[in-house]
Amino acid sequence: MNASCSDNTWKQYRSTLTKWQNFCSTEINPWKPTIENILSFLVLLFKNGLGYVAINSARSALSTLLAPIEGYSIGTHPLVIRFVKGVGRLRPPKCRYNNTWDASAILKFFVSWDCNEQLNLMNLSMKLVALLALCSGQRVQTLSSIKLNEIVFNDTGVKIYISSQLKTSKPGVGTVLTFNVFSESKLCVVCCLRCYIERTKCLRSTQYLLMATRPKYDRASVQTVSNWLKKVLSLADIDVSHYKSHSFRHSSTSKALDLGVSTDVIYRAAGWSENSKVFSKFYCRPIVKEGQFSDAMLHSVSL
Repeated sequence: MNASCSDNTWKQYRSTLTKWQNFCSTEINPWKPTIENILSFLVLLFKNGLGYVAINSARSALSTLLAPIEGYSIGTHPLVIRFVKGVGRLRPPKCRYNNTWDASAILKFFVSWDCNEQLNLMNLSMKLVALLALCSGQRVQTLSSIKLNEIVFNDTGVKIYISSQLKTSKPGVGTVLTFNVFSESKLCVVCCLRCYIERTKCLRSTQYLLMATRPKYDRASVQTVSNWLKKVLSLADIDVSHYKSHSFRHSSTSKALDLGVSTDVIYRAAGWSENSKVFSKFYCRPIVKEGQFSDAMLHSVSL
């Protein structure tokens, strides 16, 4: 039962449970509430400024931890569903970004760098994670979970079979990343990956692909990988006060759609189900192309 949720989910649920226990105090049995108690608690969260996402998370927590009420789990009780729908209308979830940066900016930046063999370990590490992120559309968690024994090179490129449990993992269905050899070696994920593995072979103390750049050279944490991606954004003159490491997922998937890649392919690559609305609601964003308006005016002379 405990394994049915990830550690991060339980951590999030504990916060809700603490608030719930404080709300109940001595007048309400926290393990046998009425539907009125549940709704009053959710109203309190709303009055304290919480929005749709936070209140929906609280609903999930209570539904997981408490017994059904009136024959319904708390999360599926008609009154709770209607209440959360009302919160969604009054305080709809906001997208983090209204637009996204152009992935071409990162690729052009890497073309200006030396070849892979001449890069220091820090720069090689940053380049690899950035190329992996852009060419897969995957989360940082996915990239940090890659193991050496799950990397299989072939004549056309490389396949990476990820067995670790991820946020989007489903029972019996693993995550497979596929990268083909690219003619421009400076932008080839396969070439960069081969070079990185060879460079770190005598240093590493972990079977995970991405490793720290300092002794003890153990596994690079999710936070470390995020910092590398953010550093790449900064070096490529992309506003890191606004765009964070997760914006690679927005940029890569939006760029793929802009280039004519079908949504089915994008969904499979990024790990979304075919019926998911996450991409259209939160990730598909207009690509910012600085100077596009003025360039159009100047180029109109030749029309």
